[in-house]
Amino acid sequence: MNVHPPRIEVSRHPMVIDSIAEQYDTLVDRADWINPYFSPEWMRSWWKRQKKDRAPLVLLTYSAEGELLGYWPFVERPGLLGSKGLWPFVYDEANYHFPTCVRSVVGPMVNALEGLIGSFLFVWLPQIPQTFWSAHLRESVGTGDKLTITRCARSSCLMEPEKEQSFEEFWEDKMGPKSRKSFRYDERSLAERGKISWQTCDSLEEVRSVMPTTCLVEVASSKTLENAGLYSIRGKRGFFFELLPELAQSSRVRLSVLRVDDQPIAWQLELLVPGRSYLHHLAYDEEWKKYSPGKQLLKRSMECCWKEGRVFDFLPAPFAYKERYATSSEPAHELHWIHRSLRGRIARHLIRWNMKIRQKMRDRSPGLAAAVGREVVSKANRRDLE
Repeated sequence: MNVHPPRIEVSRHPMVIDSIAEQYDTLVDRADWINPYFSPEWMRSWWKRQKKDRAPLVLLTYSAEGELLGYWPFVERPGLLGSKGLWPFVYDEANYHFPTCVRSVVGPMVNALEGLIGSFLFVWLPQIPQTFWSAHLRESVGTGDKLTITRCARSSCLMEPEKEQSFEEFWEDKMGPKSRKSFRYDERSLAERGKISWQTCDSLEEVRSVMPTTCLVEVASSKTLENAGLYSIRGKRGFFFELLPELAQSSRVRLSVLRVDDQPIAWQLELLVPGRSYLHHLAYDEEWKKYSPGKQLLKRSMECCWKEGRVFDFLPAPFAYKERYATSSEPAHELHWIHRSLRGRIARHLIRWNMKIRQKMRDRSPGLAAAVGREVVSKANRRDLE
């Protein structure tokens, strides 16, 4: 019996997003890798806000019968030394950059991506989870003739529910006696301030109606001062006000809000795929921080995922509480895959130089907002590790 190999296509037309949308749900039902940031809703909302000097490039894989088996979206950007480079779609918001596909087509897609290096000076993949890296990318990168820059600056933390254990048992194991006592005190103290209510939104109408509430929390959050809030960058509020209701219409998002009386004091954004929830954002009103509102909201969301049998992915970020609540963790790899040429060698040198400069800037953290941000992270880490 002859097995036809998958067909690889390269599309450079923006209408490819619409063609992906037509087969997306069918693909997701059987996909082994599902990137929540590469859903049609994310791609469509993000692309319409890009500059005119950029062009999409999407690797598509089809079966012999024409069924979509996978895709990997990139965007062409002007690069170094008058060249062009490939960056992943949603590079400024996404926390992962692996394709959405069935496992059997990953190899052909990686080979096709490597074949594009030369037409483009480099391909940049910012965050690739260890499981994808080890199974599909490491060998190609290690044995190929391309120049590379690789590093693991972050790691992903996961909470994987166990059928033999209840969530309360898991929570008690993770918290420890001292932290459990402190957390129960925070819960009681918050309840004394007023009527506690929890709102979970996953429908179009619910998400659309709660969006102004998220703004109230964001304005009062320390993340806004750190320039790390969801709406801190100009244009991001409009982007998410458009995106999140569309994701809700397709059952791909869940928003949670904690209120005292009628005042919202914390909110959380999860991205949903079958069997998994991704914690994209969590913020709380700084005036209520002594009651641990973010932790209270997080616990409730984790418990919901545990009962649903969903893996709760904290995403790559340097916060100690994520490591504390995780049942497992894995490195997130960054890769620059560069054409072997004189221009490529110069580009690799400049990229490395840029990385060092950025790291020095982060270490020095000049300015009030950065100083506050550094202190907030430090305090959070110390508190959560007590």
